[in-house]
Amino acid sequence: EGCPMNSVIKSSLLLAVIIAVVTLGFTFSGFQLSSPLLGGLIFVVIAILANIGCLFWGLSGSAAESGYGKQLLNSLIFGVVAGVLIFCISMLIMTVVAPDNYFEEVKTASVEALESINMPEEALAKQVEKIEAKTPMGEALAGLIGTIGTSLFFGAIIAIFKRRK
Repeated sequence: EGCPMNSVIKSSLLLAVIIAVVTLGFTFSGFQLSSPLLGGLIFVVIAILANIGCLFWGLSGSAAESGYGKQLLNSLIFGVVAGVLIFCISMLIMTVVAPDNYFEEVKTASVEALESINMPEEALAKQVEKIEAKTPMGEALAGLIGTIGTSLFFGAIIAIFKRRK
C-alpha cells in the first residue's frame, strides 16, 4: 500500500467522483427543477453522508501511523483536496455542462416552490432575496467550505477511534 497519505487522497478523490455523479444525476434527471427545495435538501444529505463515509475510509487507512493530531491534519487535507475538486466540478457542471439557463431555471423553480407554501410575506421576501443572489461561483464556494468544515468536524470525531493508540 505504501504511504498512509494515499488512503486520504484516494478517499478525497472518491468523494469528488461521488459528488460529480450525484450533481450530474440531479442536473439531467430534472429532479432539481421539479422539486428544487426537496432536491436541495436531499443533495446536502447525500453530500454529508458521502463525506463522512469517504473520510472514515481515508482515516482508517492512515490510522496505524497517525495519532489524533495527525488524523486531524489528514481530515483537513482530505477536506481541502476534495473541496477544491468539488469546487471545480461544480463550476464546470453549472457553467459548461448543464443546459443553457439551467441555473436560472432552478432559481425560478425554487422561488415558485417557496411561494406555494404560504409562508409569511416578510420571511418569503428574505428567502427569495437569498435565492436571487445565488451564483454558480457562490454555490461552488459553499461546496468547498462545506466540504472542509464537514471533514474537520467529523474528522475530529472519527480520529478519536481511528488513530494510533
